[in-house]
Amino acid sequence: MKIVRIEDLHANAGWRTTSFLKITTDEGLIGWSEYSEDVGTKGLTATIRALGERLIGLDPTRVEWAMAVLYTQTVPAWSGINQHAMAAIGNALLDIAGKALGVPVHAL
Repeated sequence: MKIVRIEDLHANAGWRTTSFLKITTDEGLIGWSEYSEDVGTKGLTATIRALGERLIGLDPTRVEWAMAVLYTQTVPAWSGINQHAMAAIGNALLDIAGKALGVPVHAL
């Protein structure tokens, strides 16, 4: 199984925009994660997109390895934006891993 697409979707509720990360695999499994730029992390979507490009073609069930790849290619940022982006990506990857194993994420 390989990651083939990473997308971000946004829902404006008027007072806040909720954003969702969607990671799609070549086997049709989709991992979802929620994040928000409204709490001091402006530019989070752009950061997720930039980091996500590095995961295309990788196995999404190797979550720790994928996170290590991202960690070694980033530097700490003043706002922690890289860590916020990696958390959103990691949550979506865990969603895929759970679906692949047929178990809820909390059981991983």
